[in-house]
Amino acid sequence: MTQNEPFTHPQLPQPPLRATLHRLVRRAYGRVRANDLGALRVALNNVGVATYVQAATPLDYTNAAANDTLEKLIAVFEDKVPYVMQAGARQHQPPTGAGLAVLKTMVDEVTAVFDQVATGHADAHITAVFNLPDNARLPEIKKTFTEASKGLRRLYDNRKLLLDNRGELAIQGAGAVTSPEISILPHTFTDARTDDRVRTLLHESFHIVSEKITDHNYFGAPGFAAADWPTMSTNADHYAEVARLHAGLNLPAPAPLAVLGPPAGPALTPPQDAKVRQAMTEAQERLTRGWARSLWVWQNMGYVQQYQNSYLWLGPAPTELLLRQLMRESEQVSMTLHYGAGGRATTRADVPPVLPMITAYDFSVMEEVLADLHQLVGWGRGQNTVHVLPAGAALPAGHAAYLRAADVTNAATPMTNLADQLVAQATQSPADPWLPTAAALKTLVDGMRVRYDQL
Repeated sequence: MTQNEPFTHPQLPQPPLRATLHRLVRRAYGRVRANDLGALRVALNNVGVATYVQAATPLDYTNAAANDTLEKLIAVFEDKVPYVMQAGARQHQPPTGAGLAVLKTMVDEVTAVFDQVATGHADAHITAVFNLPDNARLPEIKKTFTEASKGLRRLYDNRKLLLDNRGELAIQGAGAVTSPEISILPHTFTDARTDDRVRTLLHESFHIVSEKITDHNYFGAPGFAAADWPTMSTNADHYAEVARLHAGLNLPAPAPLAVLGPPAGPALTPPQDAKVRQAMTEAQERLTRGWARSLWVWQNMGYVQQYQNSYLWLGPAPTELLLRQLMRESEQVSMTLHYGAGGRATTRADVPPVLPMITAYDFSVMEEVLADLHQLVGWGRGQNTVHVLPAGAALPAGHAAYLRAADVTNAATPMTNLADQLVAQATQSPADPWLPTAAALKTLVDGMRVRYDQL
């Protein structure tokens, strides 16, 4: 077996790991087969393991031939399937030639918009989008636009606006992924300038400003316009909406959330209607945070692995806090990072702390979790109606959102309880989730809200 994989280590629970690998390869095989990517099927047939992938139960790994089969599977899937990739393969690259010229055009356009906003040409849009009662916060917001302009220009100049040659964005369910140090854009991003691609940079640039600016919610989501200042001030799309309005790249106005009260009996009062709307907003924010947090975990696993594998690392070393965070997530989603004893921990001799071994198996498990959590975000964004149903009423079709009238009208039932019910409904919507039950998926969404600075 390859020493980079956990399938023979005595510290690890071997039968569950091997059963999980079997699920991973079956799901990956099913995905690529559905997309008619014949190269994987040919490769599996060439090494004689296609039958194993389709088998109902894993092989007996005490058998040498079975372990040989497993090693062949790992090699094939690392080579052929983007869902199982070693860090370092198929590197992201900055555009060149005509693509670089296209990117420069869009960067120039976006930074010009930010500079205009920062110098007072869009104060009315700032006031409207951020619901400002006065001008006290205008300088703070405009300073953020200045920093976004500088940050985007810095990443462009440092060739850190990269094209996704590894298929990572598809894994993550993201249109782009950006931090203060790097931005990963779709591999076709610089084929030509389009309004949508400019909108992408208008949004992603605020993730360059600070890691504290995240994606709480998006324009069009319930609660976007009524969010409080702590949420707005750390939400990328509030800044992006100002920029879109100023640049004339407005998104279409969303349809308002419809709350359908019970068909019989008293209509919902305005406070009860507002309670439902607030619950949907809270539920969508929880789902988005869960996905964003899992994305953070996946990205930082790659960061730690690259640090481990590099003898010329120039960036900051992983911190103890980061490692505790990753260990916690490993426990939650049944990876292997938290099994650090027994020789599995790795480190560079000259630099603490001791780092966990991170394998392609761990990446694969986390990528399945990412896909599950992104489906939940899609469920939340797709809900245009909340049905308020009397006791015994049939549930709406298609996993549509609903609440019971008894809960909505009961003043003792808090809004957060209704939001929790909606999150639970979201976890029942995926057709083929990685986690075994909706309850397990709900536990994961809830767990992603832990205060990591207290670990």
